[in-house]
Amino acid sequence: MAISAPNQAPRRVSPELSAAIKRLVNDPERKEAPTLRVVRADLEMTGLRWSPNGELLHPQDRTAELIELDDLIEQYGDDASALDFVVPDTERTPREP
Repeated sequence: MAISAPNQAPRRVSPELSAAIKRLVNDPERKEAPTLRVVRADLEMTGLRWSPNGELLHPQDRTAELIELDDLIEQYGDDASALDFVVPDTERTPREP
């Protein structure tokens, strides 16, 4: 049984994971909103991952996304809607140059 994500959940999601989730949520070929399980499967299958800034992520960063996602799955369940974990662009903290 999945626990619904609290309103603060998106603030705890990294910009990289949020961008990966957002890409799946906005996929026009997807009929249903993805769950955390679907996001995890996508992260495992995708060999290359891009950062929100358009830079190629290091494999270590991709592993960090999987670990972060596993923590969310443990807390909220793999059937939790991934949409609940997308950080709106207005809530992101600007990165230092």
